[in-house]
Amino acid sequence: MFDNLKSSFLNYLMLSDDDSTFSGIEKWRISALRIMIISCYTLYSAVALHCIVKTIEAKYYVTLPVIACFYLVGGVQLWLSKSHYRFSAYSLLLSIVFAAVCINLMVQVPTLAMLGPVFIFSLPLVAFVLLGFKVGVICMFLNILPFVTLLNGFQLNQYMHEHPYLEEANAYVFSIIFLFFNVCIPMGIARANVANSRLNKRIIEQNVDLQLQNDFYKTLFVETDIAKLVVSSAGLVTEMNTAAEQLLHCNFKQQTQAINVSDLFIDMPETEGTKTVNLTVAGKMKMFKISRSAVLKNSYYFLTIQDVTAKTMLHKTLAAQSLLYRKQNLDDATRLPNRVWLEGHLKNRLRQSNAELCIVAIRIKNAEFVAQKHGFKTLPVMIRNLADHWLSLTKVACQFASVDPNNLTIVSELSDKNAQSLLTSFIENLPKNTLIGDQNIPLDIQLGISLSCDSDQDSERLINNALYAANSSNLDINFYDNSCLERFIEHQEINILLSEAIANDELHIEYQPKVEGDGKLIGLEALLRWRSPVIGKVSPSVFIPIAEKSGLVTSLTRWLVLNVCKQISLWQQADLKIVPVAINISGADLDQDDFHEHVIKPLSEYKINPQLIELELTESARSISNEKALSTINHLASWGFDITIDDFGIGYSGIAKLISYPVKKVKIDRQFIKNIDKDKRKLQVIEAIIAMCKVFNIQILAEGTETFAEVDTLIKLGCHNFQGYVFAKPMDAESVGQLLLIQNVLDFNKCHPLYID
Repeated sequence: MFDNLKSSFLNYLMLSDDDSTFSGIEKWRISALRIMIISCYTLYSAVALHCIVKTIEAKYYVTLPVIACFYLVGGVQLWLSKSHYRFSAYSLLLSIVFAAVCINLMVQVPTLAMLGPVFIFSLPLVAFVLLGFKVGVICMFLNILPFVTLLNGFQLNQYMHEHPYLEEANAYVFSIIFLFFNVCIPMGIARANVANSRLNKRIIEQNVDLQLQNDFYKTLFVETDIAKLVVSSAGLVTEMNTAAEQLLHCNFKQQTQAINVSDLFIDMPETEGTKTVNLTVAGKMKMFKISRSAVLKNSYYFLTIQDVTAKTMLHKTLAAQSLLYRKQNLDDATRLPNRVWLEGHLKNRLRQSNAELCIVAIRIKNAEFVAQKHGFKTLPVMIRNLADHWLSLTKVACQFASVDPNNLTIVSELSDKNAQSLLTSFIENLPKNTLIGDQNIPLDIQLGISLSCDSDQDSERLINNALYAANSSNLDINFYDNSCLERFIEHQEINILLSEAIANDELHIEYQPKVEGDGKLIGLEALLRWRSPVIGKVSPSVFIPIAEKSGLVTSLTRWLVLNVCKQISLWQQADLKIVPVAINISGADLDQDDFHEHVIKPLSEYKINPQLIELELTESARSISNEKALSTINHLASWGFDITIDDFGIGYSGIAKLISYPVKKVKIDRQFIKNIDKDKRKLQVIEAIIAMCKVFNIQILAEGTETFAEVDTLIKLGCHNFQGYVFAKPMDAESVGQLLLIQNVLDFNKCHPLYID
């Protein structure tokens, strides 16, 4: 109960400060008024009680109504302190005046009576705290009257009839003045000072936030290469960055009249969203993608403008190529991918990661009987039905292919242990018959399994192993090789140690330069490195695929982005001219709802321009939701991040990304670069890729260059940007800093090509 009373009393005093007001009065002023009134009348209670006893003994009853009047007024002041604050505050000032008059009137000792006017001198202090500057100044001028009274020795007690003299009058007067000046007023001033300190702290915090917002606005609006407009609700363009001026051929800063956005674009999004419009700029028909998004105030919104003319033409060109590609990689009968596609798919997955792949070949044992009895067109339908049964019974992500008329081949990420239980369950729950048309056809199948953890990692051999296993015995399930246990345990150990490495900051970054043909540095690629104190140096080709499979890859990416931004900030502090740094992004990153926030936040924290960060999407950057991945990439591109396709040319997904993603650069895969000076077919492929990219203004870089003969050949084809050991191996941040310092000093156009051993 005591705690409740204490809490209620503290709440009544309003000791906490916030932005709330009552009838236009700050909360702290009400708090100060209540503190002064309560402390005043509480402390004076002892004096009042003693005085009452003595005056009754002396039969001088005139003091009793005076004391009762003061306490009655004090109670009214407290009661009205919130609802009628000004009345209560002014009445407190009048109470002080009345108390001074009572002292001067009723005290017979001249010296004590003169202390009454002194009591009035407290009015300006109280007024400044409770009613503000103007009232305080007025009280200062009004105090001239009691000051003159003191100088002239004027006293009101001369007009009073003689009354009994109280020996304690001296103690009463001095106690009242001492308590009021030493306790009540200081407590009110202290309350005001606390409120002022808290207000100053909030103002400082708000100023810091405003500065951060200003820096963020400058980085992401003013200095970005993405064209952006700020438009009012009335349709007037209020701001236009330099990129927009250049894109629209409009000098906004020199415009004397307001520009209506409808004068720039006849057709544009009326609500938040994206729209593609046609516009003639500088005599040329252009196609722009306009994205509208709201800002903090509803009266304004952003327009982000992108020139998609080249991309639209590229989309049309590649659509025809995509149709041809599908025709070459689909089985006409089943409409499933054929063996050509499956071999390429396996090759890419095996090359890019160490994930355990399980290849399941489902052989229809009674295929010849079914074909003879029900016709050859029945087998493709049976194969597709088997695929549907697999999906419904296993719920496992996989890829299907039809490698021969009697088989359905399935690729999935399964270990031998999981595969055994899964396949057994599949066999047990598979229907005995499949319905095709109005006929129930018996299902008689046999499974062959090969695992990528076999010694032979060749994609063609893995498929052949599965097909061979399906025919190797009379068992329903036949494994070609099930010796994956050691590798599984090893991967689990690496996964645990990698999680500890991220938490303990055991990772470090190396940077491999990207250069032009003459050796000029044009960029860097940030490469994760790990030296475990337990198992020593671990290759990225080992721990990154494990991280992708276990879900740790998102933590790796966030660590990489943060530390790259931190390093760029250090180079900037050293007054070095920074080149863009590329960071590899995985499909798991793109599946995260807040991934863009984890990329943008470090840039804002270290004041890094988004143009200094390049995001590389590799063939392994496969997302669960392509729509979510595309939305995330478009959002990042709108802030000024360059999007690059890595390992370009190795499969259909690279071309698909080129069609749908806002790509500015491509990196041609190493397999096309190696020995290009000796392989005419590779040369022709690279020539076609370079020609296609140049038409649509997409930058090209050849990665993995290891000989000057390869470099010379690529330069002749029109590729002038390179990354490889022939120019530079990955190096630590200190070496990169020295390299940047050299580039700042030397004229690279007159130097020999850069070569770092």
